[in-house]
Amino acid sequence: MPTCRDIARLQSEALDHPLPPGKKFGLGLHLLLCHLCRRYGRQVRFLREAAREHADDLTQTVQPNFSSEARDRIKQRLRGGK
Repeated sequence: MPTCRDIARLQSEALDHPLPPGKKFGLGLHLLLCHLCRRYGRQVRFLREAAREHADDLTQTVQPNFSSEARDRIKQRLRGGK
């Protein structure tokens, strides 16, 4: 039986292309028994779908608009001050 690590890889692989019957059977059997891997699979599918839906948003850069006081506080924290 494949390990959870193997199943994580197989779930990602299955999103890219169809799995061979042996791997598909092993994946399905493991998923019947392991709720954590089922949850991981749902999360991976959700993230992939969200990235697809917002592909244009992911390529745009966002310029933060902080006040000068906020920038000074950030600089001070980064330098190790409180």
